[in-house]
Amino acid sequence: MVDLQERMDVMLHQEACFYKTEDYLAPHFQQQLSTISANPFFLSSSGSHSSSKSSSSTSSINEIWREKICEWAYQVIDHFDYSREVVGVAIHYLDRYLATRTVNKKLFQLAAMTSLFLAIKLYEPGKISMASMIELSRGYFSVDQMIAMEASILRSLSWHVHPPSACCFAKHMIFLLPQSSIANDVRQDVLELARFLTELGVIDYYFVAHRPSDVAIAALLNAMEDTPGAAQAIEVFTQDLERKFAARPSGDKVSQCRERLRLLYVKGGYSRPTSSSSDKRDETVSPVCVTYGCRPEDSLS
Repeated sequence: MVDLQERMDVMLHQEACFYKTEDYLAPHFQQQLSTISANPFFLSSSGSHSSSKSSSSTSSINEIWREKICEWAYQVIDHFDYSREVVGVAIHYLDRYLATRTVNKKLFQLAAMTSLFLAIKLYEPGKISMASMIELSRGYFSVDQMIAMEASILRSLSWHVHPPSACCFAKHMIFLLPQSSIANDVRQDVLELARFLTELGVIDYYFVAHRPSDVAIAALLNAMEDTPGAAQAIEVFTQDLERKFAARPSGDKVSQCRERLRLLYVKGGYSRPTSSSSDKRDETVSPVCVTYGCRPEDSLS
């Protein structure tokens, strides 16, 4: 438990100091960016890059574009059988990068692809090449362009590339569930549903402005409510969070996250177990899979 507390303290510190994300699509934020930033390069028809402010335009970059990128990223990860947590890391890179500059559609696509490649390289080492990523874009970008974008992203992120994700927080917080009153299979069901909810949170731009730790708490509390045999541990769980990590499970931020996750869960048509449900819950499917979503070239028109 001492090790858990130390790990959580470090993650909470990192979250607050190095990995904060901003609501960069807000009009006032975009207005500020337009006056202080410029693209590191623009993409010419020949594939070269050079400095230019004229190509900066986020008028067409919105939450829907980001959602499509998330869906595509999950397709890629599922296709190669990588850990789905990699997508959360990649989108975190993308969100922080886009909070430092304005981009046009093509640069947005390139930044998204490069963010995914960078996350795969760091978390699934040696399993995909940059050339393979280029093939996924049907040759729309060149290796040189991805190399330049990777350098730009790393500089913009100050090389802080190991963010504590909501899923990572949930995996640590699950150990606060009392073993004496929660069976191992129930605990696993709670974690699996919470993991699924955090993936919904990755896709939804709403959560960009919320701390991953708050999203994790919200996901776990919702999962505990919906998992037979777990609801009775909610009080102890929340008390431990407050006492050991100064968290606020009943605070406004967590409550907002819980409501949003419930909305996404219901709108997605996913089953909600009830007290009369059997102990064996149907497997929760991924919010996206390799047969659903958009291809990279679909969003380049």
